[in-house]
Amino acid sequence: MVRTMIGIDSTGAACIKIMKNDADNPRTTPDSDRRKFLYNSKFSVQANIADMELCNQISRPGLNDSAQYYYHPAGANSSNYQKCEGSGSGKSDWHYRNSAFPTLRYNVPLFDWKAKKGNGSNRFNQQMVAWTDSGAYYHGQGGFYEVGNARQIGWMQGFTGSVSQYGTMAYGTVAQITRFDTIDDFNKFQSRDKRLVVWNLPGNSDALDEAPPLAPNGTKTIRISSQAMKIAKPGYNVDTATVQQLAFDSTRLPVKVIAAGDIALPSGVSFYETGIALPDMIALDVHFYTGSVINYPSSPVNLDFGAEYWFDGTKIYFDATQAMRARFMLYLEDNSAPTGGSNKVLRQFTEAGVDVVQFLRPGSANPPSWADIIIDSRWPQVQILAEGYFNVAAGNDVTVDVPFDGNGMFPLVKYITAHGSGGNQTLGFTVFGSWQAMYRLPFIKRLKYIYNGQAHAGESTYCELTANNARFHTFRGNVGDYYNRDDSPGTWRTEGAYPPTGIRYYIFGIPA
Repeated sequence: MVRTMIGIDSTGAACIKIMKNDADNPRTTPDSDRRKFLYNSKFSVQANIADMELCNQISRPGLNDSAQYYYHPAGANSSNYQKCEGSGSGKSDWHYRNSAFPTLRYNVPLFDWKAKKGNGSNRFNQQMVAWTDSGAYYHGQGGFYEVGNARQIGWMQGFTGSVSQYGTMAYGTVAQITRFDTIDDFNKFQSRDKRLVVWNLPGNSDALDEAPPLAPNGTKTIRISSQAMKIAKPGYNVDTATVQQLAFDSTRLPVKVIAAGDIALPSGVSFYETGIALPDMIALDVHFYTGSVINYPSSPVNLDFGAEYWFDGTKIYFDATQAMRARFMLYLEDNSAPTGGSNKVLRQFTEAGVDVVQFLRPGSANPPSWADIIIDSRWPQVQILAEGYFNVAAGNDVTVDVPFDGNGMFPLVKYITAHGSGGNQTLGFTVFGSWQAMYRLPFIKRLKYIYNGQAHAGESTYCELTANNARFHTFRGNVGDYYNRDDSPGTWRTEGAYPPTGIRYYIFGIPA
């Protein structure tokens, strides 16, 4: 059976630990040797997802429909809604206030939009690259290539809608979906099917809202009974612990990686077999790369790069533009109600020759649902190997290194770029209002024609990830566009950028 400890370790702390290899003793293995733990309740940060929201509804899809506004929950209005849909003319603007995510603990969270391709496709394509042609370039003399993340609206602070029905949002995000998404010809990356992934981790410079583990002090830390499965961090009373002081329980499910790999992709279509019937509400974080260095969110030089991906049955399919590698983690989120039954909290069984330990919500059915599973030894928890925030300095290709201990680990990088105030701007999308600050998904934006040695536009960022270091590249101060308008011979012009002022980053990892 998978080597699991429920009790007191060699430091005197009460905890739960599950080891990757049975040869390792959970009682004596140092907690700092992260590569050996699938789960460890003593880790100071236990990552979890606040919510995963499906955004694909257009309530009034007709071409000539006047705008209509729908507020959620029922009976809400522009001053107190959690979600608001402004629908008309074949598109919808969805506004999500922080209150739409009741377990969210941060004003600005780490978040992600997972956008599908248009025309009813089931393929996710937000990490693909496209040339943006505004229609003003003379014979294609200008424009830029950008990763699809650029077309997703960020998380905003201090938003005031120019349309009164949108009201104000102290903090929240906006999505735009359209029915005019035929293979993205005219609405690239603006399809009508997206998933919003909201992590209970800060996406700005705010500190982590986590209670630090304390020295062993005799406090009851573990409670496992037919009514409860609760594990507090060391030194906190499990019966009175706040969410910040808990490691695991039925309201704080750790982020489980149900599939992970670093695989070679041939050009064209291929698949990865997970062996699990994949539900709808899952999220794939993936780095596409060549060589020994991972570039995220995409290659900084190769403009025909990336892969669409989709899920079918037990498989993850990829359609790659060329031969490359894909490093990925697949997460599951299920906030549905627990099932009813008489399953014990601690469950042990063997499936397909694999010994499994599960910790379940009390009173779950047999077999349990996805939502019932708190811990499963087949699916390691996400560990945070490094996190932080830094200010972005002006300059063309300014680098910041973040070293971390990746010994024996399988790392991925996630980050958010912080931007200043704005309003009623066309940034690959249009937001009808103004904001004090915006936090965006990272994207690469390369000018079609190099301006004064500037290949990247001012918004462009990327990260080079190796086994023990993350090197961030930024281009604050560069122009936003360089082009010749349609008045040939014309005059070449530049446009300003909306560059990042800071970056909030995380290095995720699981045992390799």
